[in-house]
Amino acid sequence: MHGDPSQIDPTQSRRVELILQQLDALPTLSAVAVRVLELTSDDSSEMSDVINLISCDPALASKVLKVCRCSEQGRAANVTTIDRAVVLLGFDNVRSAVLSLQIFEMFDGDSSCGGEEFSAKTVFSRQLYWQHSLAVAIVAEKLCSISSLKNQFHPSEAFIGGLLHDLGQLCLHMVLPKSFDRVCELALAQNLPLDLACRKTVGVDAHTAGRRIAEHWQLPHQLSDIIWLHGQPYEALPDLNHKPLIGLISLADAIVRREHIAPLGHGAQGENIEAMCTCIGLTLEHVEEVVPIIHDELALRSEGMGLESELGTRQLLRSVCRANEVLGRANLVLRQSASCNKSQKHIFEAITEFHDTAVPGATMTQILGRVVQSAAEIWGQGFYSLLYQANDREPLQYYQFDEDARLQHSQIFSATDGGFLFDDMTDNQPLNEDVRDRIPELGDVLEETIDLKAIKLLPLRCGWGVNAVLVHDRTIDAKGDRVMLEALSRTWGASLAAGNQHEGAKRVGEQLVEANRELMETQDRLAQVKTMAALGELAAGAAHEMNNPLTVISGRSQILLNSIIDPEQRSMAKQIALQSHRLSNIITALRLFANPTESKPKSVNLQELIGKIVREVKPKRRKPMDLNSVFTSDIPTKVFIDPDQIGRAVTELLQNAVEAEGSSHVELRVQIDASDDRLKIQVTDDGSGLAPHTLTHAFDPFFSAKPAGRQPGLGLSQAQRLVEASGGQITLENGSLKGAVATIWLPHWREHRVQESRNVA
Repeated sequence: MHGDPSQIDPTQSRRVELILQQLDALPTLSAVAVRVLELTSDDSSEMSDVINLISCDPALASKVLKVCRCSEQGRAANVTTIDRAVVLLGFDNVRSAVLSLQIFEMFDGDSSCGGEEFSAKTVFSRQLYWQHSLAVAIVAEKLCSISSLKNQFHPSEAFIGGLLHDLGQLCLHMVLPKSFDRVCELALAQNLPLDLACRKTVGVDAHTAGRRIAEHWQLPHQLSDIIWLHGQPYEALPDLNHKPLIGLISLADAIVRREHIAPLGHGAQGENIEAMCTCIGLTLEHVEEVVPIIHDELALRSEGMGLESELGTRQLLRSVCRANEVLGRANLVLRQSASCNKSQKHIFEAITEFHDTAVPGATMTQILGRVVQSAAEIWGQGFYSLLYQANDREPLQYYQFDEDARLQHSQIFSATDGGFLFDDMTDNQPLNEDVRDRIPELGDVLEETIDLKAIKLLPLRCGWGVNAVLVHDRTIDAKGDRVMLEALSRTWGASLAAGNQHEGAKRVGEQLVEANRELMETQDRLAQVKTMAALGELAAGAAHEMNNPLTVISGRSQILLNSIIDPEQRSMAKQIALQSHRLSNIITALRLFANPTESKPKSVNLQELIGKIVREVKPKRRKPMDLNSVFTSDIPTKVFIDPDQIGRAVTELLQNAVEAEGSSHVELRVQIDASDDRLKIQVTDDGSGLAPHTLTHAFDPFFSAKPAGRQPGLGLSQAQRLVEASGGQITLENGSLKGAVATIWLPHWREHRVQESRNVA
């Protein structure tokens, strides 16, 4: 969140870990303070316990009395006893006071915990740090008390959160005083956020350091999160119960820095105060009510904390002076920028031209060609080529272009020593022996076209380093044109990096689309399985309940059929018997759908099984029919399947094909899928094909595209259950020209495969 660890090299990573270990070596809170915090956090604690505990530590007791007399509650009362102070302040304020005083006292020394010595005059001022922290605490407390936030948090929680929000800065100052001074100087000189300067200089930011010490001291999670997350955009914060409190501390911090109450290097960064207010339910009116009292309140509270007391007017004058200093530095930067504008005009025009001629979605070769074209327009006609390496896992590639960006030659180089590193290359350096030793192919290629002594190498930099080098023969004053070269190399390097990311994103996008498609198909199959399971349970129950009355109907109809003489009544009894038999078949099919029998594979002559099925299947209506079967030459004589289950499934598919509308030719083809060794039994007809609705619901129980009463709609669903019981699947689709294609796929048809699948199950 505060810095990308992936950008830290191993040496830097080790240094960061050592710094964090030094933070762990900082002293912990005293036993009395820890006990006070425990008692004031426990609703069942007695006030007398807290009073007695504070009273037993005279130093702590005197400081608590001083804080009470300087607080808003204690100013109007003559507080001389601890019990009176605790009553006036309350548990929440006592807890804040004790924690504040303890931490202030712990960091009041002059010795570093990390081995570095303090300079005679440090850039980072602990006095200004504490004044800034106290001002943030005051603003946060006031904003909480005058707004609806007081219904969510006690103002003392806002106060202690504001007081400790920048604790990481103080910790880094105590551990690495000289290094942290350089951080403050860098932030001040370049107007950088302190965290960014911190990561650039020491490799770890103050937020991370503060979180580490908060965990070391076992502070509440709420305080730890404030120290770690404050300053982040509100919408980027995790969904925490105390998220509004973190936003409040960030707002208070921005207000105080805008008022120039902050140590060097920790000035305002142009935060949008109004937007920050809106996120937590405040308005600018709340801010305008609090700002005028900051300096006076800070002068009063500083006395209670033991800081050097300044009257409100003097504090205000100091802030004005700080504001003038900031304005002075800004004016200096503007003057320097103005003096550089003229010399940089040429480079800006070149960069503008380069961007204006950008082609959206260009390939890497096209982008490399544009870089060469841009260089030729700036430095004139000559020799230009590029070394490019997408990342440290990709090979080094060489591209040679003419001045019009036409590719003349390309080649892949095999760099020695595990890959060529561009980061150690200086701007416009000659082709020296070190480079030639690491990339011998480069010298071999260049010798054929140009004098190697004329060659210069310009590394093209991007955000994470150098992934390309411009090879040219132009005479350029690298020192005099340093700014121009830096801007050009970064522009070209950023373009190459963006192209590389675009190609990577395109590949990732394709992979995501494919993964999403597979996920949707899996979800569809899962939904279908759940539906089939529910239908199976329903079918089992329905079949059980219908079986008994059906037995009675069937039996009585047989008795009537044998006893009735009248032809008309006998015909009706016969219809009852036939329909009862039909319904009995449906119930049998329902039972099979609900509870398919377990597969019992055995060695079967597949050609004999298919031949028998083909002979038995005939169209129910009289029509000419050409029905034939085809076996590819790689089909073995024996296969290991359940002949009953697979035979019934094939029969159903074949019966549907011969009865399809307009069908006159049906082919049953048996072959082995070369890609995954599945046995494939495919039935193809030349009928009118299947409607989209039919394809979607073909395997649903009781669905039939035929007129009502013709079929019960259980054939394909029953066939699917039979094939699935054998570990296979059925697919149904329309043919490329006409007709329909039904396919049974059986992955376990060889004897050893069947045994392996059973062992896994």
